[in-house]
Order: sequence, then C-alpha cells, then structure tokens
Amino acid sequence: MSSDSNCKVMLTSGETIFNCTVADTFLTKLAGIMFRRHLPYEALLFKDSFWMHSFFCFVRFNIVFLDKNFNVVCVFYDVKPNKILPPVWRAKYVIEFFDNSIKFNQGEKLILEEFCEKK
Repeated sequence: MSSDSNCKVMLTSGETIFNCTVADTFLTKLAGIMFRRHLPYEALLFKDSFWMHSFFCFVRFNIVFLDKNFNVVCVFYDVKPNKILPPVWRAKYVIEFFDNSIKFNQGEKLILEEFCEKK
C-alpha cells in the first residue's frame, strides 16, 4: 500500500463506517494529523502501531485500537491536543477518526476492505 491508498472500514454486517487514508510510510506515520487544522479525509489508518499521542495536533479526534484480527481492543474518544495515550500492547492497527457520532464496543470485529482483499 502506498501513502495515498484508501481502506474502507465496515462492520461485520457490511455497513461502511468510514473510508480511511492509510498512513504506511515513515513520513505519513510520523506526520499523522499533526500541524493540520483541516483534514482532507474521514479517518487515518496506521498499520503496526500500538501507541499514539496528540502533540502538535490542532483538532480533537477519536482513536480506535485494533488487534491483528481487526477486533476493537481499546477506544479513546475526544482526545485533546498535547496528550500521551497509554500503549495498547495487543494493538496492531490504529484508526484516528473525527466523527463523534461513531461509537465502538470493545471486542467488536471490524472489516478493513484493503486487508481482506490481500488475503
């Protein structure tokens, strides 16, 4: 996947939750949403991540941590700028999203279309 690739995130029912832009290069992972006031995407997906911070972020956002099977391990809502979140050791994927109406339950399984196609 390249840094401009997208991934559709769905519930097991097939309902699309949002489309993610995939941060999979060193620079896209490093930058994330830092230094941005307007975001050109609904959500940002990080692969091989288990920890996040909000230093240099100008907007509040939500974070969902997923394990290797795309099960929700932990969720943080309304993360304020300049915060350090605790590491979520079981996580393999992290999604930063901005829609406050979306809620996840721990243990809920998600489908990430990009990864399902590659299997």
